[in-house]
Amino acid sequence: IAAAAQPGQFITVRCGDFTLRRPFSVHQVSSQEIALLFKVAGKGTLWLSQQQRGESIDILGPLGKGFSIPLAKSGQSKHLLLIAGGIGIAPLVFLMQHASSQHQITLIHGASTAAQLYPFSSAGKKRSKLSPLPKGVQFIPVTEDGSMGQKGMATDILPDFLDWADQVYACGPVDMYKTMALPLNPSPLKGEGKGEGEKRSNLKLTKCQVSLEVRMGCGFGACYGCTINTKKGLKQVCRDGPVFELDDILWQEVRI
Repeated sequence: IAAAAQPGQFITVRCGDFTLRRPFSVHQVSSQEIALLFKVAGKGTLWLSQQQRGESIDILGPLGKGFSIPLAKSGQSKHLLLIAGGIGIAPLVFLMQHASSQHQITLIHGASTAAQLYPFSSAGKKRSKLSPLPKGVQFIPVTEDGSMGQKGMATDILPDFLDWADQVYACGPVDMYKTMALPLNPSPLKGEGKGEGEKRSNLKLTKCQVSLEVRMGCGFGACYGCTINTKKGLKQVCRDGPVFELDDILWQEVRI
């Protein structure tokens, strides 16, 4: 899995005696090991959090289709903007590590409090041999309570970087994506002045890939339990994703 995994792909874990396997994004990768990042949100993740060093668990992967990373040729697609909401930081760290040698990267991480932000300064030393923050990556924390970085939501400062970014990558809750869908791909609104309409149209030039976090049955396309509706028809998140173009998904029909 460590040798084959690409940023944005995931694995599934059999958590004890529970029937359904739990999907987890590949968080970090070295030559012979992978790292997962998760928070306890139910019985499956509680079981996983209680496993001790040296114990064996049943995993399957890598699964799904990951992020598409453009080649940084002749200065094109050089600037990558990563935006994470909460635990959505998990796959973006792998993406950041994979692409940082050829691209300039800005990572925005939004969380409720400072305690829930990714601990780049200490995670590599305490929990893993892997380097958590590549040199030259700009990290921008945003907290809802203002305890670190700018106060507000990660999407509040997203427009400030759209002129800079050649590609946008995001992982977070569906409500975050719905908020992003308007600023990134809107149509000029009726009654807007010429200047505002032109500004909105220019935002369409920004490409955005998002990773969907959904409940899955099988994880490899057999059960159709993670099917969503897109502009290209019905798609399975586990097999056709979990990464999709933001503008391809019919967000008003997504129920996760």
